[in-house]
Parts: sequence; structure tokens; C-alpha cells
Amino acid sequence: MKGVFLVPIDETSSCLRAIDYAVELAGDAGYSLELLNVQPKVHTSYARKKIGFQQLQEFKLEQAEKILEKGKHRVGNRVEVACKVKNGLPAYEICSEAKNKHIKGIIMSPKKRKKTIGSVSHKVLQLADCPVIIVP
Repeated sequence: MKGVFLVPIDETSSCLRAIDYAVELAGDAGYSLELLNVQPKVHTSYARKKIGFQQLQEFKLEQAEKILEKGKHRVGNRVEVACKVKNGLPAYEICSEAKNKHIKGIIMSPKKRKKTIGSVSHKVLQLADCPVIIVP
């Protein structure tokens, strides 16, 4: 079975560095990539009342698809890539996806360039059952 690296991505430019690094590693190892975007759950009744649950879900899916398309474009045809959207708490969803898919490693970057490690990265390091690479 071919190995897969998981690359969680969001709208930040730092994710592009993680994608580039993941592509390099995957190419060398003969692995493929899975780009994952986790959309946060909106728990407030105010947002659901003002926007509507269905419209909110559609908006989040639209945003996720834009983010994943940008990531897929960055990968190009250098390695095989799959895309997935999940809803929930990012660190937990990332680790759940890695465990369920028998991911060989998680390659991610913190949201803010000046941070060496962000809260999501830190939580993933604590929870993951596979190696985690943080790309500055």
C-alpha cells in the first residue's frame, strides 16, 4: 500500500510552505498527499438565526473548496493528491483523519509566521499517533 502524508491547510500563505515541503518529501518517498481543510463548527444560535444553518454550511463548504483548490494548484502534477473537508475542532479532526487513514505523517505549518508553533500545531503534536513535521 502506498504511503500518504496529510497536509492540513487553511487560507494562510504559511500553508503553501508546508505544501511545498510535503510535495518534496512525497516525491522522494513515492507517497501521495491528502490536503485537509477543517472548517470550524459554529455553535452560536445568533449566527444560525441570522444566516441560517443551510446557508452557513454552504458558505463554509464554498470557502473550503477554494482553499483546497489553491492547495491542489500548488501541488500541480508533481505528486498524486486528494482533498478532503471536515467540520469540527481542527486538531482533533486532523488527528482523527490521520488515524483513520493510516497516514504516514502530518506536515503542517502554524498560522502566523512569527510563531514557531501555534495552538493547533501544539495540540496535534500531543494527540497524533504518527510523526508530525512543523514547517516554519
